[in-house]
Amino acid sequence: MNKIKTVFWDLDGTIADTELLGHRIAFNKSFEQFNLDWCWDLKTYIRLLSYAGGKNRIKQYSQELGLNIGDQMCAAIHQKKQENYLNIISNGVLKPRIGVSRLINEFKSHNINQWIVTTSSKKTTLKLIDSLFNNSNNIINGLITSDDVISLKPSPEAYIKAMELSKTSYKESIAIEDSTIGFKSAKEANLKCIITLSPWMKYIPKEFENADLVVDHLGDSLLPSKVFKGILNKSMVDLNLLNSLLK
Repeated sequence: MNKIKTVFWDLDGTIADTELLGHRIAFNKSFEQFNLDWCWDLKTYIRLLSYAGGKNRIKQYSQELGLNIGDQMCAAIHQKKQENYLNIISNGVLKPRIGVSRLINEFKSHNINQWIVTTSSKKTTLKLIDSLFNNSNNIINGLITSDDVISLKPSPEAYIKAMELSKTSYKESIAIEDSTIGFKSAKEANLKCIITLSPWMKYIPKEFENADLVVDHLGDSLLPSKVFKGILNKSMVDLNLLNSLLK
């Protein structure tokens, strides 16, 4: 049986619940700053998450309103949104999800490489990781962000590039994701993939029928994981379990 050499972590929604508590708030602030009568409530934002990348969400929403704001305006709104999001990160309101720090430390203690594979920009990714983990430079071995690829998730490009740069094959790697888009990306790259559903997501079996494990969160000693698909012998996701998935 193969053993894991590299773990590929998604970021937004997987490591931290950044979407609703961070990105959505930053978008709405930017709309105010541009005098746009837009406000993405929870339902609207969750729907727009099916479009990867902030600029794509802005474009999609403007088209739904019958507007053509143009690429330059879209880029300006998104740039302001990024500034707002960085301010939110600096305020320290975003925290790791249940079990994330525990599992990251377990990987580290076993000398397993850990990479971030995300559709976020490199700047915001580094800022968030530094905010969440005091010793991030000693934990994260590499990054693949939206700055590094042409096609965002659900394209497999980011994961394929991550395997190339980490010098790891799909036979000794695993991805940890939270969304349908990320799951499709990892599976297209032939990776084993577990899903730790974002708190706002409902489990829809047909969307994750090929997932190797689906849980509500990674779990810890006081808050056990709830399993939607797959087998979890303990109360939490750990290295032994993930190794067992590499058949």
